[in-house]
Amino acid sequence: RVFERSGIPTVMMSSARDITDRVKPPRVAFLDYPLGNAVGRPGQPDEQKAILRRALHLLQTVAEPGSTVTLDFEWPDRSWVDALTRQYESEAEIVVRQRREAEFEPGPAGADPVHYAAREAEAIGHLL
Repeated sequence: RVFERSGIPTVMMSSARDITDRVKPPRVAFLDYPLGNAVGRPGQPDEQKAILRRALHLLQTVAEPGSTVTLDFEWPDRSWVDALTRQYESEAEIVVRQRREAEFEPGPAGADPVHYAAREAEAIGHLL
């Protein structure tokens, strides 16, 4: 957002739609691929170049802040979706516990706990 406010357009590459939707960057090229493959499959340079070209094209075609465009590429074997879903379901309790323990700091006496990311964002906002 800092770059955008300075007149420099940006595009974020993402393969994590849920996280991206929460962050709401100015322009997103979403690729429905397994995590870690937001620019394409390893060893597929032609596909990677095509994905990057489409993503960069968003700089010219997407003006609406917070826009996410799903790129029309498909991972050949979609079994990763079910495997990832099962993993998330099996780890859900662990994630909830870790978030409770690690993401909140005690607030001032008698106040609600403060989410560390909210505190960080507020501090960054003061720097801008």
